[in-house]
Amino acid sequence: MTDLLSISDLHTRFDTDRGTVRAVEDVDLTVREGETIGLVGESGSGKSVTALSTMGLIDDPGYIPEGEVIFRDPDIADTFADRFDDADIATQSHVDRGVDPSERFAQSSRGFVDTETGAIDLTRAPEAAMREIRGGEMSMIFQDPMTSLNPAITVGEQVAESLRLHRYGDRKKDTWLNAIREILPRIGGDGMSEEVLDDTIEMLREVGIPEATQRVDEYPHEFSGGMRQRVLIAIALACRPQLLIADEPTTALDVTIQAQILDLIDDLQEEFGMSVLFITHDLGVIAEVCDRVAVMYAGNIVEVGTVEEIFHNPSHPYTYALLESIPREDRDYLKPITGQVPDLIDMHDGCHFADRCPWEEPECTAGEVPYLEHGPGDVDHRSKCILEDFDTGVYEETQEGITAGEHEIGEKMMEVGGLKKYFSRAEGWLDEWLADEPQTVKAVDDVSFDIREGETLGLVGESGCGKSTTGRTILRLLDPTDGTVVYAGEDLASLSGPALRRKRREMQMIFQDPLSSLDPRMTVGQTLAEPLKIHGLPEPDPTVEPVADVTNETDREVSVDLDDDVDVLVDAEEGIARVPVTVRRDADDDGSIEVDLPNGLEASVTERDAAVEVSVSVGWPRDRIRRKRIFDLIDAVGLSREQIDRYPHEMSGGQRQRVGIARALAVDPDFIVADEPVSALDVSVQAQILNLMEELQEEFGLTYLFIAHDLSVVRHVSDRVAVMYLGKIVEVAETAELFEDPKHPYTRALLSAIPVADPLVEADRILLKGDVPSPIDPPSGCRFHTRCPQIIPPDDVDVEQEVYREIMDLRERVEDEAIDLEAHREDLAEASEVEAVADGGVRNEDLVEALVAEFFETEPSGANRSVVREALELVVAEEWERAAETLRDRFESVCERNPPVLQDTAHPASCHLFEQP
Repeated sequence: MTDLLSISDLHTRFDTDRGTVRAVEDVDLTVREGETIGLVGESGSGKSVTALSTMGLIDDPGYIPEGEVIFRDPDIADTFADRFDDADIATQSHVDRGVDPSERFAQSSRGFVDTETGAIDLTRAPEAAMREIRGGEMSMIFQDPMTSLNPAITVGEQVAESLRLHRYGDRKKDTWLNAIREILPRIGGDGMSEEVLDDTIEMLREVGIPEATQRVDEYPHEFSGGMRQRVLIAIALACRPQLLIADEPTTALDVTIQAQILDLIDDLQEEFGMSVLFITHDLGVIAEVCDRVAVMYAGNIVEVGTVEEIFHNPSHPYTYALLESIPREDRDYLKPITGQVPDLIDMHDGCHFADRCPWEEPECTAGEVPYLEHGPGDVDHRSKCILEDFDTGVYEETQEGITAGEHEIGEKMMEVGGLKKYFSRAEGWLDEWLADEPQTVKAVDDVSFDIREGETLGLVGESGCGKSTTGRTILRLLDPTDGTVVYAGEDLASLSGPALRRKRREMQMIFQDPLSSLDPRMTVGQTLAEPLKIHGLPEPDPTVEPVADVTNETDREVSVDLDDDVDVLVDAEEGIARVPVTVRRDADDDGSIEVDLPNGLEASVTERDAAVEVSVSVGWPRDRIRRKRIFDLIDAVGLSREQIDRYPHEMSGGQRQRVGIARALAVDPDFIVADEPVSALDVSVQAQILNLMEELQEEFGLTYLFIAHDLSVVRHVSDRVAVMYLGKIVEVAETAELFEDPKHPYTRALLSAIPVADPLVEADRILLKGDVPSPIDPPSGCRFHTRCPQIIPPDDVDVEQEVYREIMDLRERVEDEAIDLEAHREDLAEASEVEAVADGGVRNEDLVEALVAEFFETEPSGANRSVVREALELVVAEEWERAAETLRDRFESVCERNPPVLQDTAHPASCHLFEQP
């Protein structure tokens, strides 16, 4: 296996006002033909910058001062050698700006190519050559499809652009006129040729987009998240590249859609024979898809090896610590990496991980750290660490005291009954009044559950199922359409104005994205002060009794009187605020009485014949009391007090999430809705936040509704789990029972899709086809029946489960008239070289056979086969209603006729596979 891409001694830097950021330092990495190599590490470690440097996409103020990125292809090397000369090299813009190109390329006749070895140095290549390599031979899938796709251009046009540039030689000059044509392709462009259109449709089909001929003219917003990611893959693979760089391609996706995308990339890699550089911080994904792994930290590759070696024999402390941060079924606590990724401007010499490493030695920072070989002799496994091995027990000792203990669960705190939240799609009241039946989005549709005091209830499901809307509606951030939310015996739906504001002191929310939920113009201190000011806090709690713990160091009897408001400065436990009061004689000659109190309290002393009377009150002004409260919150969530004056953009993702948690705690709530609080965080920072939430739950007696789509996280933090699908709860159970014995087919599919961080464990996946249906017009009966792999066939129909699922998929397409007959005729005509006409070229019988081949891996037999073929003949005749009726009469399921309900049991599942009440 030869090396397709070789990165040697690569350095990438960015000049900023604070200094030079050394984003990538001395990186060596190879990608072999046909292999998948994973690049992992925390955010800020340099993964994406390495990929962009490889592609020549580093913009000012970034540059590459030294290093090589070699791409090997003899044919392209020969072509470039004939087309480019040394003068072309001087036009490049992505190499070191301080080096004369003529000096750098003096050793090569063509500067950046070696025709003997077929090597092309991408760091020296001119931009014209890089444009041919990018998209043609190397492509990239970017992280966020919604920001990577142009919302004003159809998906077909965006795929076609790559084809025109790299396969059909339609590259235009860089002019203002052509730029406007690119922005407005329908106005100034030349349209799409038939050849390009055919290839575009074929590529969309390759990535699993159904009815590609119809969807080629749709826009990104008309696609689901999973389908948008498929469009990005289609763009990247349109020109059949030799190397695909996938930068966090599944981070924003649900586990079910993630499983589809990973399976798709694997199939396409096998079909096209390409190599893949897979960048992610999800170690479970790496274990599943990669052959080798490179671990990156603070700009360095610190360990490289096969996926089995990295996961089962980690030889760098950082790799070991990353793996220990992963939530696992057999762990009661998480082990985050202490400290933060270092500032890439002022880094010390030697190992950059030394400051966070429990095994640090003086030699670690004394000079250059060598790579040591590990593992069997025939395995390439090297680690940039002076240690041959290390005692893992030392790491266990550093983790003591990080996790919280068991928390007590009390009586019901909240009961949600028949909760509904619908959103009207009418544009204003006039539109709603004039419309016959205004469309509504049924985001939450008849949801019922309860939460007990001190409990963590996990709420899981795919994006769009209504989880976040449920959380917001419970807190009355959204007004419910119907239903009740009874909190501490009071129906929140009946509250408004001041009464609702007072109740909201007891209920708070941690939002998913701390960067968008924090005001960028407010410092940490201002952010935490805001809820205190809104609710007039701190203020005394009438349910708390102040009690003085008196230490008398005088020869007189002492009595202490406490003002009712002293609890604003003294923490209360179980309704009692204990105030330490020490009364003593001054050591000076006057012998006056002195009183020692907690900060912020003051005392007045009255001496009588045989007694001393002490009156204690609050001495600080309100602003100073609030500042103390803010510092207490900062301490509680593990931030530094020096960060009180920082703005959100000056903090890491984990630090911003801690600010969001502190803001939720500011008003001393009892109940918190945590909406995806760790979904965007690295595995180590995620472990820190989860441990913090558990500690705060134990310390403050908090109750959580924990919303997430990462089920490994939910398993770790939740006492019970509720599974939600398309606006309804489909299963509820104790966490251990749900994971050991899931009942609902949807729950089983979700659990099977969890990536396992062990390459030796083969995943038994249940891949769900398609996306969650629209909540505007949800399916009848069980809403999951359109995707369910265990849908129940009629009693009188003998059919295998897999075949019945394919029949139901066909039914859905027929009922939606979503089969492109013309495209199938053209495909058959092209294959048989006849005209695509119904009455003279392509026979209807052949079209039926083609449709059977498309929809069925195993064709139905007997009477089922006859009914399916009869329906397809009607489809070919475009008698859609009769075809749908034919299939419905034979194959209609109880799952689509009757909506199932949750049983009144300890582990209910809303599914017809189980007895219905």
